[in-house]
Amino acid sequence: MKSFAILLVSALSFASTAVVANPGNTPAVGNKKTENRTAITFETSAYITKDAAIRLAVKKNAPERVYITLRDAGNTVLYSETINKNEMSYAAKINVNDLTDGAYKLEISTGKDRVVKRLNLSSSKMETQRSITVN
Repeated sequence: MKSFAILLVSALSFASTAVVANPGNTPAVGNKKTENRTAITFETSAYITKDAAIRLAVKKNAPERVYITLRDAGNTVLYSETINKNEMSYAAKINVNDLTDGAYKLEISTGKDRVVKRLNLSSSKMETQRSITVN
């Protein structure tokens, strides 16, 4: 069975991210620059389960499509799903048990806002314990 490195587990365990839209405009006001930011568009959380799966939850604050993509190091799409505009909350369990060891990216985006979580998958070494009993 696959397990994620301790660093990855601590980084993603109950991690919650809020995305803020930034159109990239930073107009100058006097001699100071200010950023135009709009309201938070979605929140996401992800954690790793014991059975080598990613539990993902998305809560939207506006009715817009959200795209979920899991990619390998070569940028090949391994999993993708689209959350409909009218679905304001979403939960998924992504099975990664069959993936090989390596680096992966989990991307959650609306087209203008994006969250990328980097994953490192490694095999857990299972040790066989044997005991000998003499009567």
